Amino acid sequence: MEKDAFSVNMKITFLTCFFMCVTQIVSAPTKDLLLKALLFNEALLFVDARYHESEFTRFINDLGYQESGNNWKCVNGIGCFGEWQFAESTVRYLGFSKVTLRKFKADPNTFPRELQRKALESLIKVNLFLLKDYEHFIGDTIRGIIVTKSGLIAASHLGGAGSVKLFLGSNGRINREDCLGTSVYDYLKRFSFYDLD
Repeated sequence: MEKDAFSVNMKITFLTCFFMCVTQIVSAPTKDLLLKALLFNEALLFVDARYHESEFTRFINDLGYQESGNNWKCVNGIGCFGEWQFAESTVRYLGFSKVTLRKFKADPNTFPRELQRKALESLIKVNLFLLKDYEHFIGDTIRGIIVTKSGLIAASHLGGAGSVKLFLGSNGRINREDCLGTSVYDYLKRFSFYDLD
């Protein structure tokens, strides 16, 4: 409930800002209705962009907290590292060939948080591309949870796009887990409420 309330409060805040901008635009002493409409549209696009940017930031911060407690220098027991707990093979696949677990352990500054965020954004794009044929599941209910874009992104971060495809294709019967027992279902549920559209 708290998560839903936060999302609603964020939307209300952005709408309030939006209507404050509208008041300024509408009350401006211009005679050209087209100009007012263009300014109104620009304000709407600006507010919408800021809202989705803040939702994405909230999502990746919460994902980082779940993965490492937001500790960008973290290395776990199976060799995943950074705030979002990347496997070395994933980092290499994303094009960061100079980043290795050994180098990161010796000096975490070889893969600073800013670079980790770029890697995460690249990984999200790759996973969304791999899941493009499964987007029709968004909005469906599987095992009591509504499938959302944010849930798909988080679940594919946990178990890979292949595990998410198996979960969706089997109507939730195939539910892979990581070595700590966290499942695709768990992340689909935990990260289902972010507005990333």
